[in-house]
Amino acid sequence: MKDIILDIVKHTAGLGFIESAKVTSDDKATIIEAMDPDRTVILNATTHSNISEFNGEFGLGNLSFLNGVLGLNNYQEAETDIQVKTRNMNGEEVPESLTFEDQYGNTDQYRFMSKEIVNQQLRTVKFKGASWDVTVTPTKPKVSELAQVATIYGTVEPTFSASTDNKNLVFTLGTADGSGHFGKRIFANNVEGTLTQTWSWPLNQVISILKLGMSGNCIMKLSDKGALQITIDSGLANYDYILPAMSK
Repeated sequence: MKDIILDIVKHTAGLGFIESAKVTSDDKATIIEAMDPDRTVILNATTHSNISEFNGEFGLGNLSFLNGVLGLNNYQEAETDIQVKTRNMNGEEVPESLTFEDQYGNTDQYRFMSKEIVNQQLRTVKFKGASWDVTVTPTKPKVSELAQVATIYGTVEPTFSASTDNKNLVFTLGTADGSGHFGKRIFANNVEGTLTQTWSWPLNQVISILKLGMSGNCIMKLSDKGALQITIDSGLANYDYILPAMSK
C-alpha cells in the first residue's frame, strides 16, 4: 500500500502543479485522472495491478498535504502501517480516509474527497487520442541540457515550440520570431516522422514531467495536430501526461 501511494503522489503532487486527482477503481483496474488548475496538463494513469482497497470512486484533494505526511521522518520506517478506512454509503463500502501509524503509536489521517465533490471540483477533460507523428525516448543528458537552458529562456518566454529538421527533433526557446532572444536545442536524433506546424507548450511543466520520467521508462510523442504526450512507466503504474498545444 505504501509503495503505490508514494508512487501516485510522486507523479501528481511531486510535479508541483497538480493539486488533486480522481480515483476510479474496481476489480479490474485502478485509474487516476487529474489536471492542473491552468488546464495545461491532463493526466490519465492506470496502475499495473488494481488496488482493491481503493475500489469505488473518490478524490485525492490537497495532495501537497498528503505528500507532506508521507515525507514525515516517523513514516520512513518499515514498521509504518497505512490503512484505508471505509464507510457504508447506501449499502456500499466506499473509501473514506488513509490512516498512518508509526511503530510508537503516532497517527495522522488523510480524508478522501467524496465522489460527488470530486466530480464537481475536478472536471477532467477526456483525451480522445491523437495520431502521433514523432515518437522519441528522452535521455538524461538531453533532459538535463533542456532544463539548464530553460532557466535562462524561461525568463524571456515561458513556452517552447517543436519542429523536425534533417531527422532531428528541435526545440526552439525564447522569441521564435527572431525579434528577441532565442535559441534552438536538438532534443533527439534520427527521428522518424515530421512536424510541419508550429505549436507551443509550457516549458516548466514539460521539464518537470521529463525529469520525473528519468526515474522510470519515459516516451515522448508529438502530433502535428497540436498535442504532446509524455508517458512514464514507474513499474507500478503507467502515467500519460497529455499537453494540448497552447498556440499556433
